[in-house]
Amino acid sequence: MKQIDFYIQEAISQCDYAIYAYKGYKESLKAHDTKMIFLHLHHFVLHSTNLDKIIFPNNNFRNNIIQTIQQGISKKIQTIRKLRNHLEHFDERLDKYVKNYKGQPHFDCNLITGTKGFPIDDCLRALDGDNYIISNNGLEVDTEN
Repeated sequence: MKQIDFYIQEAISQCDYAIYAYKGYKESLKAHDTKMIFLHLHHFVLHSTNLDKIIFPNNNFRNNIIQTIQQGISKKIQTIRKLRNHLEHFDERLDKYVKNYKGQPHFDCNLITGTKGFPIDDCLRALDGDNYIISNNGLEVDTEN
């Protein structure tokens, strides 16, 4: 097996997992199953960024091996990488939220599509249409693009 084949095989697996998670996200939206919506969305982000890290590594060893693959792929995943970083450090965001909590209503994992005046600064995570919002940093990610 060639070195590149290991990375191709893993990239295909991560694509499959991301697609499976995205389909689960869409099915959960239709079923209005809030917990499953956020679970599948979280997994979609994880597998999408794993794919990105495999194809666009931060090390020369892998970069030299997979240069031929990189040429045919668009690098449009920076926003989703930011979202993964926010999810990965969610404990820090929770600390910040708790530190600044003054007794206001607490919102987390809410579907706010079409809601006017939603107190975005008082929520941890929300979904507005296909925009995944994580508060305290004003991060919004369009899950469709």
